Amino acid sequence: MLLDALVRLRGPAQLVAWHVHHGLQPDADRWLAWCEREAARYGVRFGHTRLGPAPVRGENIEAWAREARYAALWAALARCRADALLTAHHADDQVETVFMRLARGSGPEALGGMAPAEHRPAGWLLRPLLGVGRDCIDACAKARELHWVEDPMNADEALLRTTLRARVLPALAAAVPGLRDNVLRSAALLRETGQALRAAAAADLQAAGMTVDLRALDRCTLAALPPLRRNEAVREWFRLLGLPMPTQARLAQWVAQMLLGGSASASVEVAPLRFRRYRDRIAAEPADARDWRRDPPPPVALRWRGEAVIELPGWAGRLSVRASDEPGAVGAAWLAAQPLEIRSSPAGARLRPRPGGPSRTLKNLYQERGVPPWLRAALPAVFAGERLIYAAGLGMDASEPPVEGERVRLHWRPDDLGDPRSAGFESGPAV
Repeated sequence: MLLDALVRLRGPAQLVAWHVHHGLQPDADRWLAWCEREAARYGVRFGHTRLGPAPVRGENIEAWAREARYAALWAALARCRADALLTAHHADDQVETVFMRLARGSGPEALGGMAPAEHRPAGWLLRPLLGVGRDCIDACAKARELHWVEDPMNADEALLRTTLRARVLPALAAAVPGLRDNVLRSAALLRETGQALRAAAAADLQAAGMTVDLRALDRCTLAALPPLRRNEAVREWFRLLGLPMPTQARLAQWVAQMLLGGSASASVEVAPLRFRRYRDRIAAEPADARDWRRDPPPPVALRWRGEAVIELPGWAGRLSVRASDEPGAVGAAWLAAQPLEIRSSPAGARLRPRPGGPSRTLKNLYQERGVPPWLRAALPAVFAGERLIYAAGLGMDASEPPVEGERVRLHWRPDDLGDPRSAGFESGPAV
């Protein structure tokens, strides 16, 4: 019915009909051929995707089919360079979706059901029939003398949606006149409420200093919020990171460890990410990220020959060398004459960050700057002989007085700007 309406409204040249072959029914190949013939009858371009093997016994086949189907459809949208994906979800689908989510204990936004229009990263998802009931669609299809295929899974009451459709909702509709319209109205209100909560949560995350790549924020701001806002902010962060929504129990555990815990550091894994807190900063990283303390980068010995960039094999980063008159800058001629060694920052080594100030251990300076322990082994320290002249995340050593002639400063930059080692801990201008 959707295809028929779109052809009349837009014409076949602007449409592509796409079929997803799930491979779950004996007649799946016949359905594919039928869809291709229907598209040809309308003069509409046609494509299809065959999904991989079905999930093993015991897995949620509905969830697998839904996720795999949408992945295939979004890939098709990109392949066709189309602007929008249109699906034929209707009002009765919406009512079933709301009841299914209610049965699973979902929150306001989820109970709002499906949105008529959503802008996803891959394009628009439009559901133009969402306000139209199945009875109206059936009547219109019959009046248009259309034919269709019934999926036998629609009669399988082992599936929750089918049970709701066949038994629960008809009984409720008989007892409550206007049930469908009432549920649709409530869903729309709940969707508005959910959107308002998300907007407030996004503002709270911004107030907490969430980084551009979404990977870090300050815990104090969130910890000070009332519980409802705090929980919504955490859920929104999970959503932005592409993580599944936590259960109430898991959310409470995460909040207790990452926001309210009194220890100096904490770690919670939510696959495929791991959250790490050091003092008041929480960062998210891949759960399989390299453990720098167990596997530190290799030492690098070299001579500087005036190049603007010093590559550091095995460190996934580089040192830049720029002319500077800032405190701590060293003579270019002196630097070129020194044998340099780059190795992991040793905790006991000492650095004088300001001229005339005291020298302090790197451990103490890193603690003061809020650099977490698990990152320190991955930050390079540059030695000229036995003298520490630079520590990434801290800057140049200012022990020696300025010299005449050209002076230069070092600055560390990881290859990946999303690398947690790229955090701007150093004082002074970046070069």
